[in-house]
Amino acid sequence: MKKMLLTIALAAMTCTAVTAQEKASAWPWDFPQDVPLKAETGQMVLSCYGHYFDAVEAGKSLENNVLIFYKTTMEKPGSGRSLVASWQKEVEVPNALIIPLDKKAKAKKGDIVLTWWQSGSGMQRAIVIDDDIPTEPTVCYLDLDWPDNPDSPKTAERRKGEQLKPGTFSVIKGGKWQSGEQVAYRSNGEWKAGRIIHTAGDKVLMSVFASNIEATTKDRIKLIPFKEKFKVGDKVSVIWVSKYKPGYTVVKVDETYGRVYVKQDGKDRVECKSIVEVTKVLDN
Repeated sequence: MKKMLLTIALAAMTCTAVTAQEKASAWPWDFPQDVPLKAETGQMVLSCYGHYFDAVEAGKSLENNVLIFYKTTMEKPGSGRSLVASWQKEVEVPNALIIPLDKKAKAKKGDIVLTWWQSGSGMQRAIVIDDDIPTEPTVCYLDLDWPDNPDSPKTAERRKGEQLKPGTFSVIKGGKWQSGEQVAYRSNGEWKAGRIIHTAGDKVLMSVFASNIEATTKDRIKLIPFKEKFKVGDKVSVIWVSKYKPGYTVVKVDETYGRVYVKQDGKDRVECKSIVEVTKVLDN
């Protein structure tokens, strides 16, 4: 009898622990987990499979957890959750945290694409600088920092770009509420910076500062054009840490590589910014 009671007690403790773990890592965002995905087995996708799985296993809050999107392969699409894999590790992830890449994508010079840093890691937007092979364009990444000095050897190295493999990118058309679009969203009276993961009706799920995730509604968001026409002397807002900060002036524009050189008002230092970090459309 004592042995039976002990077994029942241990089982109850285990159930309680699992329940607490699941509660801690419950889906915290006002956004549906089961967004429909157009993805097939073997297709390349971006997902935060490792970070998501580790957080759930440890019972950590997803809301305050780093959730970086990496390249993964779709193993088994599902209606609400899908099985993705990387480095021979398979993990089931909510569809809302998976971004399919266009397996038949073609790009032309000047296009902005969504991909990952293919000689490094992590989700990236990139500008096409060579379209000799439209299914394998050469790009310069827009979410990597460049030196402020345009003549730096590191700048020259970045400008060489990297050729993408077929089926590893999607073209971002701009103004379409598409995965990878740059946005500014209102939070505590400021314009914060983010990029779209998915939309569902009027709801938007975004990757924001420090690879956290936020959900909001379209009426609180402005889409930031990738191809704004900047010229020397333009007054612009620039991403500083997590938000858009006004008070900068354009001093040089490099359209080919998607770079804008700016000075903060009252300072002499020239800063090199990506076109995803600079805008004229915000009313601060």
